[in-house]
Amino acid sequence: MKFFLVLVAAAALAIPALSMQTTQEAAKPAELKPLPPINLQDFDGKQVPSDGLKGNILVLDFWATWCVPCLKEVPEWNRLQEKYAEQGVKIVGVTLASGDVKDVKPVVDSAKMKYTVLMGDDDQTYDLNISGFPTTYVITRDMKIYRRYIGFTPLKSAQIEADIKKLLAQK
Repeated sequence: MKFFLVLVAAAALAIPALSMQTTQEAAKPAELKPLPPINLQDFDGKQVPSDGLKGNILVLDFWATWCVPCLKEVPEWNRLQEKYAEQGVKIVGVTLASGDVKDVKPVVDSAKMKYTVLMGDDDQTYDLNISGFPTTYVITRDMKIYRRYIGFTPLKSAQIEADIKKLLAQK
């Protein structure tokens, strides 16, 4: 029964993302809101404090194993991670509505995700304003939300790369 409810909730979250992409405009630095604390775990079940990611420019990609557009983005996340890792940029995939580690790990392996992938807390989708998959946040070094993207388009990674370049220039 729980699996069925998660499946229904996941489908409801995916529908808006499949039909459109929304980009939240970047606010002025003084207006940026802090990223709320996120409950994250690695594949061994160890808690990963979200504030431990502070100091990096983050691209937090909230995705699901069954989300085809989410998986289409993987090569771009791999490319951005490789290109900007040494400059303090970290791509983190956070899986939601995807079951347990035993369900997620094979998808991560088959998709050849070369960036950090963590398990998220399905109960936090509302706290994080996730209305569809994929939802991607660009986060400043001091853990403030710079921009949010909902859905998938071929231009999304180019827009995120432009955000990364702007944030790197603000050293």
